[in-house]
Amino acid sequence: MALTLKQKINSISYFLTHPEALKMILSFRETGYLYEEGWFRSLEEKKPVDKDGNPIPWFTYPAIEFLNERLNKDMIAFEYGCGNSTLFFSERIKEIVSIETDKDWYNKIKSKLKSNCNLIFYDKNCADYNYPEAIRNFNRKFDIVIVDAIERNEIIKVAPDHLSKSGVIILDNSDVEDYKIGIEYLMAKGFKKLDFWGIQAAYINRTCTTIFYKPDNCFGI
Repeated sequence: MALTLKQKINSISYFLTHPEALKMILSFRETGYLYEEGWFRSLEEKKPVDKDGNPIPWFTYPAIEFLNERLNKDMIAFEYGCGNSTLFFSERIKEIVSIETDKDWYNKIKSKLKSNCNLIFYDKNCADYNYPEAIRNFNRKFDIVIVDAIERNEIIKVAPDHLSKSGVIILDNSDVEDYKIGIEYLMAKGFKKLDFWGIQAAYINRTCTTIFYKPDNCFGI
């Protein structure tokens, strides 16, 4: 998640000053879009899940819907930053490699992973620490590179070299101004982009998840 404290405060302030809006949303607790997407359940459990409690990425709901239709068991992904997204992708693709810098979070997620998940702890205190370059340690190409953690612009500049011929890059919270540099870099490299605007699990702020792709990509865009 890349929501700022100001954004969170603004959301709370809005409902405090517009009680009729809050009342309307709560009336859809067991029906409607927010219920069907698992928004209320995510709010209660403090993690992104669908209405049945299955893990989902903290992407926008339109992006998740798109991925549900396009992911398949032939795909291999590399992920910067693990979480419920790791569990979500592992159910739908052949293999996922994920790196994490938070030891406690790494231990929590690792206990839930399937055999097709390779989760690696990347210690920020190591002398040779270089998080964006971690993907170079794997002598292989990936169909999907997921960028949803720290140092996103730096990661974006490394990721294209490690994509398969049909590979794509997923950047979450792509509307954040700080990531404009990385987005412009990819566009200059010949990538096109598909934006998925919407809300995310447990949050009401509008944000964007973007897929960067080239012709003959694995998602058939």
